[in-house]
Amino acid sequence: MLQIAWSTDIPKERMKLYVSMLADINPVTLEQAVANLINRSKFLPSIAEIREECSALSAFVNAHEELPTAQDAWERVYQVARSYGYEKGLDKLEGLTKQCAKAIWKSFDPQNGDNFNETSCRAQFVKNYEVQEIRERERLRLSNSIKDNHLLLKAREKAERERALISAGQKQIEMTSTGNLVEVAKEPVEVAKVIEQSNLSDSGKELLKQAIGG
Repeated sequence: MLQIAWSTDIPKERMKLYVSMLADINPVTLEQAVANLINRSKFLPSIAEIREECSALSAFVNAHEELPTAQDAWERVYQVARSYGYEKGLDKLEGLTKQCAKAIWKSFDPQNGDNFNETSCRAQFVKNYEVQEIRERERLRLSNSIKDNHLLLKAREKAERERALISAGQKQIEMTSTGNLVEVAKEPVEVAKVIEQSNLSDSGKELLKQAIGG
């Protein structure tokens, strides 16, 4: 389709590269994406352009929810704050809207009296939302790009577990080969397993297991 539509004599090696880099995409989605590009592009699309069109098409077909615009998100935040109040409103929000609302939610505290500045609050929220929206789209792009790469998925899962442990206070300081001190996750200790492998008597092991609820 590419070669016919643009009357381009694509070198064999370049065509192999296109095939290799697009091989993970559903053939039906790929064909429609290329057809879409043929209708609107004057020049042969790059691999990146084809993948972008495939992603957009796939998101539409699967009815993936679009992120609201920054202004729409602010209207939602303001409406919720007025309807549910400072104490309960934040829990009515979700996703990126809630994440960005946390930074300015204190502004809705009734104890501030008449100090609430809607213009300033909206500007701060919108700016933060736009920055975070770019990051979220990039995160989704990278997440989709490794969905079929077992090694990278495992590495990501390991990193997420370590981050969760560090956030929960399960951390220790280690020194790297260059002499730098870094904070790393400390895997939780399986106490029951440690007791079982100890040199204690069977009755002692049972007492300890009962003490820890094991």
